[in-house]
Amino acid sequence: MNGDAVFWGSMITVAISVVIIVFLAFKVRNLIKSDAEKHNS
Repeated sequence: MNGDAVFWGSMITVAISVVIIVFLAFKVRNLIKSDAEKHNS
């Protein structure tokens, strides 16, 4: 039971990390895109 709880805890941590990384990558991409548009105009 204890090992199972540790396993699920790590899986949840990994899932949250992936979500945060994807979110940050999306935000950075939007910032780069809007910055490029400002330079073009």
